[in-house]
Amino acid sequence: MTMMTGVVEQVSSKEVTTKWGVKPTYSFKVNGAWVSHGFKAHGVNVGDEVEFDGETTTYGVQTKAVRVTTRGTGAPPSASVPSSTPSKSASYGGSRVFPIPALHGDRSIVRQNALARATELYIGARGGKPFDLDVDDVSLIVISLARKFEAYTAGDLDMAEAMAESKAEE
Repeated sequence: MTMMTGVVEQVSSKEVTTKWGVKPTYSFKVNGAWVSHGFKAHGVNVGDEVEFDGETTTYGVQTKAVRVTTRGTGAPPSASVPSSTPSKSASYGGSRVFPIPALHGDRSIVRQNALARATELYIGARGGKPFDLDVDDVSLIVISLARKFEAYTAGDLDMAEAMAESKAEE
């Protein structure tokens, strides 16, 4: 980790879907770079001079603790960058979420991939002879397998498990 300092240029909060539900993440921009503070509010405002231990990861600069050295005269936290939480109008695509909701635009990509992989698996398992059976029978087998692949890759199984855990805690 490297000790970093600078003046906060922007602050942001974004909701993400985790296996425990929707949770806010917090970040701030210093010296032109966004710094992630994870799921804990950082308590900084635009214009504050801060210092923090920054760690550069594959997801950018991250820190667990930030210290305000000088309070700025900038805007309060309510003037932060708007959240990129998907709105109802964006429910058919636009943002990355996991698990992927049923009507989200990314679902079609997952389905196409699941169907292609299920078809490849079926053909490979049959020794390259896909049409030994009636086409309707083959379709039922391949689509059934594709739905299992889709449920796994779109996060449906994770969501069902989280819901079951949540229900068990009640």
